[in-house]
Amino acid sequence: MINYKKIYVSRVDNKIIDKTYKNLLENKWHFVILDVNGVLNVLTKEKSLFEIKNEQQFIYEFEQDKHYKTIINNQKIIINEKDLKIYKEYIEKYKYIMQKNIYGDKYIFGSVAVKTENGFITTIRGKEDLNEYTLVNFVDHTNHTLNVINKKATLNAPLLDYLFKNDNVKVIVHINHEFDDRLPYYDYAFPGTVKDSIRNNKTSFNIKHHGVIYLFDKNGNLI
Repeated sequence: MINYKKIYVSRVDNKIIDKTYKNLLENKWHFVILDVNGVLNVLTKEKSLFEIKNEQQFIYEFEQDKHYKTIINNQKIIINEKDLKIYKEYIEKYKYIMQKNIYGDKYIFGSVAVKTENGFITTIRGKEDLNEYTLVNFVDHTNHTLNVINKKATLNAPLLDYLFKNDNVKVIVHINHEFDDRLPYYDYAFPGTVKDSIRNNKTSFNIKHHGVIYLFDKNGNLI
């Protein structure tokens, strides 16, 4: 069931955004609609802010989109050590820029994923520590479920899985609220939904109001 809040404000500035965003996280709202003197803006969980024209149409489209459900298998993670080493190297390489923005005073957004023989290694959901990781065994894009070992994966996991269907992709790096103008831009969609997950997987790209998605091959070359 959709859980959101509409708030009326006379302006939008960093102080108002920070306060509203903290309330969003604490109350576990899907999003907040900010009515700024009749102009409607949406604030999301990844702290994206964008204008909408029609509130009812926006809510309808949100409700119609399919959200993926996580199935957790609580067992020991068995991961190829070579792939785990690659994962840690990419975490170390992008750690500074991923930690540059802390959301809600503690959460780190963005993700790293490495394809391995039994799925892919990736960052966990609601992470406060980049050293934590999980293994996504399988994503069912028909029934919209994720099978993971030990801990919930980043909300971007369905998208990551679809991007890994490009056989040339070995590593994926997503950086929140950073963009690369050399790459194409695609429309925003809520993470963890079908609309966000089924995208062009041939090249790296940006998602408007969200961030950049870098695809790398096994040699570390940008795709």
